[in-house]
Parts: sequence; C-alpha cells; structure tokens
Amino acid sequence: MSLKRVIKTDQDFKRLFNKIPDVTNLIKCEDNKNFFESRKIAAPPITGSNPQDVGTAYDFWLRAHIQRINNISVENNISDIINYGVRLMESSNVYTDNHIEVIKKGAAKAWGIRNEYILGKDIEDERFAKALLFLAYIEDFYRSGSREMRRKKQDRTIESFININKDNVQDLANLMNLKDELNNHFKAQDVNNLFLNPTFGETARYINGADGDLIIDDFLIDFKTDKRISLGVNNQYLYQIIGYYIFSTEDRLVGNHVIGYEEDDPYDVNRIGFYFARYGCLTYVEIEDLKKAMEDSGYPLRQLINDFKDLAEDKYNGVI
Repeated sequence: MSLKRVIKTDQDFKRLFNKIPDVTNLIKCEDNKNFFESRKIAAPPITGSNPQDVGTAYDFWLRAHIQRINNISVENNISDIINYGVRLMESSNVYTDNHIEVIKKGAAKAWGIRNEYILGKDIEDERFAKALLFLAYIEDFYRSGSREMRRKKQDRTIESFININKDNVQDLANLMNLKDELNNHFKAQDVNNLFLNPTFGETARYINGADGDLIIDDFLIDFKTDKRISLGVNNQYLYQIIGYYIFSTEDRLVGNHVIGYEEDDPYDVNRIGFYFARYGCLTYVEIEDLKKAMEDSGYPLRQLINDFKDLAEDKYNGVI
C-alpha cells in the first residue's frame, strides 16, 4: 500500500494528520502570487488522455530533463521499479511469453531513448513521449499493489503498449514543451545534493518502499500534473509531502533486497512543496515555519514524526 493510499484510506492515519493545524497561510510561490490566486493554465489536459499515465510519464521526463540541465547522468540502467514491474507482469497471467519479450525489448529501447536525451540529444516529441508512456504503463503495473488490483490491469493489453494512446502522447508533449522556467527551478547549487526518486529508511519500507520525486539542495518536491493547483482532496497532497518529509528525517537505507541495505545519513530537507507542471508553478513551505505553526497549535512536528513512525511500524511492519 502506497503512502497516498494509506493517507486516503487508513482511518488511524487520517486522525493523525487531522491534528495538523491549517498551514495554508505558510505556502509560498515562486511567482510571488498567493497559492489560491487564479492563474492561466499553460498546458490544459487533452480530452481523452489518462491523467495518471501522463503524470507518471511526465515524472520520467522531468527527472531526465533535470539530469540534462545539471550535466549529470545517474539513471543509466533501467530502474528497479521497471524491472520489478515487468516481473509482476510475467506472473500476472495476463501476458504471453511473447508479449513479455515485446515489453522487455520496448522497455530497454525506451530507456535508451531517455538516456540519449539526458546526454544532450534532441528527441522528436512524439517519439520521446511514446517511449516515456511505455515506461509509465509498466510502472503503473508495479504501483498497482495487491494481486486483485493487478488483475484489474487486464485492460492494459499488449496492444496498448504497441499503439500508445495518441491523446496521452499529445498531452505529454505539451507538458514537455514548458521548459522556460525549469532551469530556474531545477538547476542545483550542488549536484551532490540532487536526488532523483529519493528512497528513504525503515519507516518508508513499511509503506511499500515509498519514494519521492526529487530532493534538490534542501528542497523536497513532489511533481503534479493536475489541471488545478490545489492541496488535493481533504489536503491529501499536503499530508503526503509531510509524510515524505517524515521519511527524510530517518537514516536512509541504501541498496536493495538482493544485495542488502546499508544505512546512510538522513537527507537535509528545509523546504517541502510542489511543482504544478501545467502552470509552471513552484510552491513551498519552509520547515521552520511548519515547526512553529505546529508548536503553537500544541501538537509539535516532532510529536507528529514520532507518532507517524510508531503507527506505521505497528500497523504495517511485516504486513506490506
């Protein structure tokens, strides 16, 4: 179960996050507008596109673009998530052996196209968008979770991999073309403090190995491709990014289940926020401001961190 789903469905976690006071007044925006102020959408969603697929594919693109503008390449090999997604597909009984071979070859080709872009090659929009959506479809299978949910993915036919939805392609291409502000937002002061898809420590492992989108310098950012700027239904986006911050305070576990894990220092995070891609809008909350607001409310941030970790261990250690 993902952190997003835990926050949405677990009543104990809902009660925990409901103790957080209203902190909307703490949200700052790089465009100097109020968070809730009306803005013109630069890339409206395309009718017929799938928001989840496009959002996941955009994550693949933005992480690639961030590497490109920072002159680094840290995702050379196909990610564990994609490899594991393919393995889940193999065990799902939805796809034939021939289908799996098509998907494996397609994933390798798509990853190679992405690497070419990271290294500075210009890729034609449609070709690049199709490659990223191919990877997104596999990640969607990985993120599905339970066997019951995976069985529901039978509508993700092999044809959907071969003939990528044209509306998804156009929607993603429109988002990819909003590049003007990205250098300002995502050029790291120190590339040693740039972490793509950051993984966390022991508590995150209880929540299905939860990982974030980006930590750049001291800023933990979640990417959003929503058609509106918001904190999500019942503040779920806000609670999710606070949950990632809680994960970031623990020693990291570096490695994987095959080679084992070693502990590393926690991330140094002083800001949390969102990048709303359709608006080119970067928003954030200073952790010191959040600490003060929660201290003033009578429920300190440190107490939330401890309660969250205890609850995650009690409910999900050994379960997920």
